[in-house]
Amino acid sequence: RCGHTPVALLGGATGRVGDPSGKSAERPVLDDDTINKNTAGIKAILERVLANGALDAGADVPAAKVMNNLDWFGTMGFLEFLREVGKYARVGTMMAKDSVKTRLDSEQGMSFTEFSYQLLQGYDFCHLFKEHDVRVQVGGSDQWGNITAGTDLIRRLADKEGAWGVTFPLLLKADGRKFGKSEDGAVWLSPERLSPYKFYQYMLQSTDADVVRFMRMLT
Repeated sequence: RCGHTPVALLGGATGRVGDPSGKSAERPVLDDDTINKNTAGIKAILERVLANGALDAGADVPAAKVMNNLDWFGTMGFLEFLREVGKYARVGTMMAKDSVKTRLDSEQGMSFTEFSYQLLQGYDFCHLFKEHDVRVQVGGSDQWGNITAGTDLIRRLADKEGAWGVTFPLLLKADGRKFGKSEDGAVWLSPERLSPYKFYQYMLQSTDADVVRFMRMLT
C-alpha cells in the first residue's frame, strides 16, 4: 500500500549451515537433495502466501519477489568470502551476540560453521541492499543479532547508511519453545505435511492461556 516491494529470501545456501539462534545444539546436516527439495517447498508456500497478501492489499500493490541466497553464495569461494566479507567482521562483536554467548556457555559449545552463520546472513542483507535496494530486513526477535550483523556490514562494506532492522515477537508454544520447522510437533503451512483439518483443529484446541495471544498475532 505504501509502494514498497517485499522480498522473501530462501536459505538455499544458509540452510546448508544452520542458524544457531534459539538452538541448544547444532542442527543435523542435510544432504543437498533434501535441502533443494525443502527450498522448493518453502518457495511454493511463500509465493502462495504473498499472492494472497497482495490480493488483500489491493490491485495496485507491487508484486513480491522470492529470492534464493544460493544464487550469490553458490559461485562464491571460501577465500573470496574471507577477502570480501570476513575482513570487515569484528570477532569481538560476533562473540557478543546472545546466540553465540548462550552456545559457548553450554556443554555442546559451538562449531566454527555455526559461528560464521551471522556473517552469511549479514552478507545477504548487504547484497540485497546493493543489488536490489532492500533497506529494511524484517524477522523474528531471535534474528536481531543476524540482522544487526547485516546493518554493520553495510556500513563497513558499502560505506553507506540507511539500512534498518525490524523484529517481531516469536510465536511460541505453551512451553516457551518457538514454532520452528525443525521442532517437534511443528505446525506446517503445507497441506502435504499437515492437512487443513488438522491445522484447524490445532488452533481450535489451543489452551485458554494461548488464545488471546494467538488472536493478537494471527488475526
